[in-house]
Amino acid sequence: MRIDISRFPCSGCGICVALCPNEAIKFKFSTQGHLRPTLDENRCTNCGLCAKVCPFMNVTGEGEAGRTNLMTNLVGKYLKVGLAWSTDETIRFNSASGGAATSIFKYLLEERVVDAVLCPRIRVKRGAVFGRYGVVCNPGEIVKYAGSIYAPVDITGALREALRKRLHVALVGLPCQIRALRKSFRYLPHLRESVKIILGLYCYNVPSSKAAKYAIRTMLKVNPERISRLAFRGYGWPGYTTVVTIDGITFKVPSSTFYGSGLGQYFYGRSCLLCPDHTAELADISLADPWTYQRDIGAGKTLVVIRTKLGLEILRGAVESGYLKFEEIPALYAVQYTTLLKKAVKVSAGRGVVYPYVIPPSIATVLHEIDYLVGSSLAGDERLWGLLRFYVKTRHFLFKPLITLDYLLNLGFSRVVSKVSKAWIAG
Repeated sequence: MRIDISRFPCSGCGICVALCPNEAIKFKFSTQGHLRPTLDENRCTNCGLCAKVCPFMNVTGEGEAGRTNLMTNLVGKYLKVGLAWSTDETIRFNSASGGAATSIFKYLLEERVVDAVLCPRIRVKRGAVFGRYGVVCNPGEIVKYAGSIYAPVDITGALREALRKRLHVALVGLPCQIRALRKSFRYLPHLRESVKIILGLYCYNVPSSKAAKYAIRTMLKVNPERISRLAFRGYGWPGYTTVVTIDGITFKVPSSTFYGSGLGQYFYGRSCLLCPDHTAELADISLADPWTYQRDIGAGKTLVVIRTKLGLEILRGAVESGYLKFEEIPALYAVQYTTLLKKAVKVSAGRGVVYPYVIPPSIATVLHEIDYLVGSSLAGDERLWGLLRFYVKTRHFLFKPLITLDYLLNLGFSRVVSKVSKAWIAG
């Protein structure tokens, strides 16, 4: 019986596409701007590898062993939590938050720990924004890949090239990509041999290729097809989004304003809503913005969660070699509001979907799902983007009274949020 890949909740991680032994699966953009796999039935031999490695199939059990307390339930297993930042002030200033990933990769390449690193670089084509991974062997080239990409990213070509050339690589990925890779190691020993080090990014969702197009059109009042360059982050922390037109006109918008326009809230697929992993739990090192520990940030510092002995060895090597500075902080600061939201039970998950949610739902989490359903329905049709922009500006007035009630009643989700928030403040 042939596997119907269209049934799977899909985030577009791309691992099934990259690893299909017959190249029977291809990537294409959906009408909503998401990267989604399509199957060439003439090439497919029904080996089932795509289902085995899919991050949204059989999630429970992946990395669950050894979770004995609230912290490990919320952020996964870890050895150490801290803040890291590049000793190169140019890298630090131009990165999303401290330049830790860029500096670690530079260390790995210059010290010849790996042959190459796989990381994505932003692309803009006719108003659509996406990322494409490259195989970077030259340490001097790695700075060109710095910064966040709030759009779909295609890892397939780079991963295939690394495997074909038998390179030993480090890579940076999203939680879904990392989960798929870890599952793939069981079936493909040569992949485990090639991918030596995995850095993970905290991730709330993957906006579509049309998300930035929406923000540019509705906020900047610019034709998105006239955009030649876009950078979501940079200029220190939390930074600015920079948009440059083909006429050379430059717009700089605070990154939080650009992301909060609806781009980061409604332009993602249902798989991202259901995903329980905000913190890249299966990486060697997880990286994030320091939203819960904003002390003496300066030009930027990266929240770093060390998860494996290999990750700790890499971090120490980068610090001792002068690429990074690091300071340890209490592990609680690895938890963020979105971490809690990801771990709350989803009402819309449906029967038969078993994900490691650990926080009971409440008014706030149900409203979050309703908000997403309304906003994403507007985001999916370009003709309704004006209405979506109005909804973004008014939704606060609709939901604030009910969310306040949630906290007054001290329900499941709000009770955990309040407890963690007090600890953040007290610490």
